[in-house]
Amino acid sequence: MAARPETPRRLGVFAHPPRHDLAPQNSASRSSNATQRTGCATRHDLAPRNSASLRSAARASRIHGVPASAKDVASEPGKENGIRARRERAAAGVRATGDWLRRLGAATAGASPDGRLTVAVDVRAFWEPLTGVGWYLHELLRHLAAAEGLRLRLYGPTLFPNPDAPGPVVDPPRGPAIEMVTGLAPPGRWGRRRSVLRALRLMEPLVFALQRNAVLFAPNFILPRTFRLARGATVATVHDLAFRRLPGTVREETRAALDAQFHTTLARASAVITVSRTVRDELLATSAIGAARVTAIHHGPGHLSTRKGGAPPPGTPGRYMLHVGTIEPRKNIELLLGVWESWVADDPAAPALLLCGRRGWKSEALHAAFDRAAAAGWLHHPGYVDDDALAALYRGALAVVCPSLYEGFGLPLVEGMAAGTPVVASDIPVFREVAGDAAVFAPVHDPT
Repeated sequence: MAARPETPRRLGVFAHPPRHDLAPQNSASRSSNATQRTGCATRHDLAPRNSASLRSAARASRIHGVPASAKDVASEPGKENGIRARRERAAAGVRATGDWLRRLGAATAGASPDGRLTVAVDVRAFWEPLTGVGWYLHELLRHLAAAEGLRLRLYGPTLFPNPDAPGPVVDPPRGPAIEMVTGLAPPGRWGRRRSVLRALRLMEPLVFALQRNAVLFAPNFILPRTFRLARGATVATVHDLAFRRLPGTVREETRAALDAQFHTTLARASAVITVSRTVRDELLATSAIGAARVTAIHHGPGHLSTRKGGAPPPGTPGRYMLHVGTIEPRKNIELLLGVWESWVADDPAAPALLLCGRRGWKSEALHAAFDRAAAAGWLHHPGYVDDDALAALYRGALAVVCPSLYEGFGLPLVEGMAAGTPVVASDIPVFREVAGDAAVFAPVHDPT
């Protein structure tokens, strides 16, 4: 019976002396001896055919104590540098994530440690050119910026903005009582991924609720989505009820949002501010809210009354009457154009009409009339102007004209009177309330 051939034993790392303990041999004899001992050629004796083989050969050489090839030895510093760079990037990412978690934790720290009343304020209006609501909020914050005992935490459109997203059009007022809550998105590329931002924004109401603000202030009719799960006293400002009184003069999307959310905000509100007694009466007549929770607080003349410098926009006529406000249906601009067209036809020396404000919703039908009137020389429309120019226009006007069909207050009346300029206004209840006997009133629909 033939003898069974001996099965070669697997050699471990320590199954034979390291190669450098053997007597020097040439490469051919080393290869032959290795083959005789193990029954196969060792890996470092095979010529590497690619980079993977080269790395395997170097690894095998280090295991058996044989120096790697000169090419591998030369590449080791570069490899170590690459590993070090990756470790540094990872450490930087960990530090950035830690900073983000600390910011998020600070934002959810709850009550102010110094005992101040913490008030969350919706300031999304600052992300658009300021009109009535925006100026109301800006002036309110400006006067409260140094108030003792208050911590005003301002919230923009989102807690987790994309780093590339535009900031506010107008910066919020600054002061020891004001704190802007923003920039809570994760650092690095995670903060730029849409999927991550979408997931975080779904969690915004929960994150906001953890911040435990004592008061939630909604200066523009309704609570934003971010505030919905939060506890705390709710205060909302109602500027008008145009979406109920004259729904055709309000944008469809605005009307839909108010119809869907206004009742919920009123039901939750601890207090409601209206900007006039007229709006308060309308609100009590059309909503199931107790009178004790609704307070009317008038606007003041604002910062324009203190502006003494500045110059009117280029091209301002020498004699003009001024209208201030966005060009939209309830401003009744169509009637104003008809009045001026008839006036100029009867008296070519009549003063020009100057419209100060951007073209807004449903103003397209008036664009052709604007062009004709501008070509005739009696209409000037500089658009949206800065504060200094607006103050100069108020001071230089022969009169301020306000032909609105409906308003919640009528800030241009107050600004015009503060500038010492006569006011001509439509005969509606709120203008009677605001101007008293200091204005000339004309029927709303009568161009004469």
